[in-house]
Amino acid sequence: MHTAIMIFFGLVLLALMLYIGERIGFSRQTMAYGFAALWLALTLINGAVGVVHAGQSVGAEIALGSAVLGVPMAAMVVFMVLSAES
Repeated sequence: MHTAIMIFFGLVLLALMLYIGERIGFSRQTMAYGFAALWLALTLINGAVGVVHAGQSVGAEIALGSAVLGVPMAAMVVFMVLSAES
């Protein structure tokens, strides 16, 4: 359940960053790169907490972290490709 919640928050963060960034005047590419860096850092922190405090194995955290990182990143790539065509 925690993985689904993290993926959901990643998608919400992506949407907020792109929407607010556009309103402030940043380009979509700038906000996408900012999201990628921020989400990578948050995913690494989440994995470290899972290993240290929750007692998860490093292998399990790498597997789950790949999904937590990958789904919002894939959504960002799809959005950027679709918005470039229009």
